[in-house]
Amino acid sequence: MSGKTQNKEKDENKEKEAAKNGRGGAVAIVPRPPFSTKSGEPFDFSRVEFLIVRRSATVAAPGALCFPGGGIEDGEEPRDAVSREFLEEVGLDVEVGRFLGKRQTPTGAPLFWFAADARSSDPNVELRPQPEEVAAVEWRTLPSLLDDADFLRNNREIVQKIVDGEISLAESRRFKGTRE
Repeated sequence: MSGKTQNKEKDENKEKEAAKNGRGGAVAIVPRPPFSTKSGEPFDFSRVEFLIVRRSATVAAPGALCFPGGGIEDGEEPRDAVSREFLEEVGLDVEVGRFLGKRQTPTGAPLFWFAADARSSDPNVELRPQPEEVAAVEWRTLPSLLDDADFLRNNREIVQKIVDGEISLAESRRFKGTRE
């Protein structure tokens, strides 16, 4: 069995184990096309942008910046929730990749984190934010988010670990993070 297949099986087992502990929510970190977490090629986090939403005034933490995602419905797998939420919130079809881990929201709900890729390779892919939940969409570098007071604290922790190289978005090789 190849190392890549073994790593994928380990990720799937971690995801299944984490999902046993309640529904919660699911979130993904998506690089701007044409960059992809599947390429395995390292890139400079200070230059590659990732999809961020500014939350609308009608949801929890209005005006905050965070990665797209949302609640897991009854009987739904976390990775399926990510795909559904991306389509609902920003109109982007994504391919969910590597399971990055499970964290908790400030209210104690489980939050499942994934790396994902836009199915479009167009860097100007059309995004259609759903105004009830999303006030705006942005493409931002990870280091710029760490310096933004509007970036949600529970998103900040995982981004710091990614930038520092403790968590890899890539399926086969570690991304090289650089912090300006």
